[in-house]
Amino acid sequence: LDSLLGLLALLSCGWYVMTSGYYSSLAAGSAAPQTAAIAFGGGRSGPDAVYAQTETWNGTNWTEVNDLNQKRSFAVGTGTNTAALCFGGSTGAGGNPPITNETETWNGTNWTEVNDLNTARNYLGGTGVNNTLALAFGGSPYPSVSGLTEYYNGTNWTEVNDLNTARNYLAGAGISTNALAIGGAPVSPAGALTESFNGTNWTEVNDMNTAKNKLAGAGTSTAALA
Repeated sequence: LDSLLGLLALLSCGWYVMTSGYYSSLAAGSAAPQTAAIAFGGGRSGPDAVYAQTETWNGTNWTEVNDLNQKRSFAVGTGTNTAALCFGGSTGAGGNPPITNETETWNGTNWTEVNDLNTARNYLGGTGVNNTLALAFGGSPYPSVSGLTEYYNGTNWTEVNDLNTARNYLAGAGISTNALAIGGAPVSPAGALTESFNGTNWTEVNDMNTAKNKLAGAGTSTAALA
């Protein structure tokens, strides 16, 4: 991606790729291992500064491949560089509305639109190991902050039990049935909070030592980094 400064955080399924620095928006993506990554979407401040470009990493070079159908920033990406999922996000510049609920699946060659999230939102958290099992939680169905959680089974999104504390700009770790929601905004009370999902309910567990938002999450539900 043009002028991309990437932040790579190790997940249990590989590497989660998101923009930082020059870009003001997230480029959601994931892959396993770090020699086979994917980055897609993203943006920066300014008109027409939202992107649909997709690039893959082979351990040495980035190569541009087929674009997302819907350009967006502040979305979530899960999966691998041959089986990825992109959902939610902003289609306006700088993370502004319109907010989308569109979901796209990547098969290693093309993006295909599949069934949408039930609630459009950006700045959300998510996790999943491939393009058939994923969890979306929190975020902003503009202009509010949400605790909504949805589970993707490869065909449909289903709303399940909400986070205990609504928040956006949060991180995720783990898998769709055994996940963590970490940090987020507003900093009070959400910034240090950690919640654990067991496939049915969210339970608050020990807080981070330092409250933060716009962070990355890594690892499993029992061995994570933020």
